[in-house]
Amino acid sequence: MLLRELERLRPLMPISNDQFHNLVIAMTEAVNNALVHGNQLDTGKEVFYQLSATADAVLCVVEDEGEGFVLEDLANPISPENLMMESGRGMFIIGALMRGLKATKTEKGMRVEFVCGGGE
Repeated sequence: MLLRELERLRPLMPISNDQFHNLVIAMTEAVNNALVHGNQLDTGKEVFYQLSATADAVLCVVEDEGEGFVLEDLANPISPENLMMESGRGMFIIGALMRGLKATKTEKGMRVEFVCGGGE
């Protein structure tokens, strides 16, 4: 469903094809993280996402209803002691592919924001 929506919106996005493919990966990671880690697969909780296009970039927001986390406290998945961990790579991947990654605790859960394009 997410991929279908992104493909539908693709003509409105002022980004290259490579950037679009990176956006698909980043949005998939962000939504999956929100569902699994944020909402703990609780079907009573929701995940919201929003995309906004500017003249040269796409601003992305994903929100969940989970407990939240501190971005700076996440383990570095490329550190030798973390290489075999089964989770912990999603935010790293988003940060590597996108600009301006931010994670903010809200009244209802967690908000993750990032930008695709516009200076990459």
